[in-house]
Amino acid sequence: MRIELNGRTYVDQKGCAAVICRTEKCLAAWRTRSYGPAYYRIGGRVMYCLDDIVAFINGAKVEAA
Repeated sequence: MRIELNGRTYVDQKGCAAVICRTEKCLAAWRTRSYGPAYYRIGGRVMYCLDDIVAFINGAKVEAA
């Protein structure tokens, strides 16, 4: 599921899992550990802003020695 709201794009857990190459179960486990991309609860659903997913990916960058 994809939602456009105020110029930002939100995807559901399935969409986020596809972008970061993890399972939905992994994302759920990360949420319990306060890890992973920021998320929102919208109407009882967990949604992720694409900007937050990109920020999470950029934060995982490792520089080569």
